[in-house]
Amino acid sequence: MLFLLRVMLVVGGLSYLALMRGGADPAAEAHKIAAAVPRAALPAALPAALAAVPPETRERVVRDVLAKGLMAELSRRAGEPDPAPTSGDTLLAEDRAPAWRGVERR
Repeated sequence: MLFLLRVMLVVGGLSYLALMRGGADPAAEAHKIAAAVPRAALPAALPAALAAVPPETRERVVRDVLAKGLMAELSRRAGEPDPAPTSGDTLLAEDRAPAWRGVERR
């Protein structure tokens, strides 16, 4: 799924750059394309797209979204900003300042 999202991002970026290079207005082109897609087809395609996602992935995404929303709501109610993401740094102070500084003098 992530591969498909990356492909769509790359194709969209290249299309945008091609429009910019050709001198066309990207916003006008996007409106033309959006007007060409029938509005009734979008809601009908959504259930099929959701059904294509594996159930484990859907459950994980729903859990992650609910957890983030719950944390944001609790911190908003507490009057505190959202918690900062934890650092992946595992170095200790001793690791950052090693005791050995080269060859000792005799």
